[in-house]
Amino acid sequence: MKALYNLSTPRNVYEQKIGQLNKRVAALTNAAVLAKETSDENQRLKQLLDFKNKLPQKSIAAEVIARNPSSWESFVIIDKGKQNGIDVNAAVAKSDGLIGRVFEAGEDTAKVMLIDSPGSRLGVTVQRTREQGILAGIGAGMCRITYLPYDTQAKPGDIIVTSELSGVCVKGMMIGRITKVAKGPASLYANAIVKPSSDLFRIEEVLCIE
Repeated sequence: MKALYNLSTPRNVYEQKIGQLNKRVAALTNAAVLAKETSDENQRLKQLLDFKNKLPQKSIAAEVIARNPSSWESFVIIDKGKQNGIDVNAAVAKSDGLIGRVFEAGEDTAKVMLIDSPGSRLGVTVQRTREQGILAGIGAGMCRITYLPYDTQAKPGDIIVTSELSGVCVKGMMIGRITKVAKGPASLYANAIVKPSSDLFRIEEVLCIE
């Protein structure tokens, strides 16, 4: 094997070879990173396509192009709008569950209010007990169900789905699971904390469901 450097090699030649090797390593690293990004994206798109094929309703795929950094109002902007058939109140989901609904539609973009936004309201059902309530966002990727019966049988781990009173076209879509049930001493109702099944901080591709 030919030595990279020996005592007779000028220092500038040695440094040049080291620089070339560093550039090659950087190029190979970049290529590997790009390959993984492509692979991950293909996997997400495959899951989204599988989900799309199972839906009885017409749906339109879109990409998230911006996100509101405010901790108060949680929404994202997608790259599809009215000219693509997307209108206000369209349900928006990932392959693992509902993430929100369109609350403002332009010609070629739309704003999607996420379900953890304090402005979000959605009729939901506890799948196991069939009890119904109203899901509202409380921020930080979490939600709360209010107006559950005071004697609710709901418990941590129960699955929450959209109800026929949800205001979106899809009944029975996965939203998340209960993490805690609480009953106030002076209240006529119980409430529950829900962790959405979709990671609302990692949204890249979505389906808009008519």
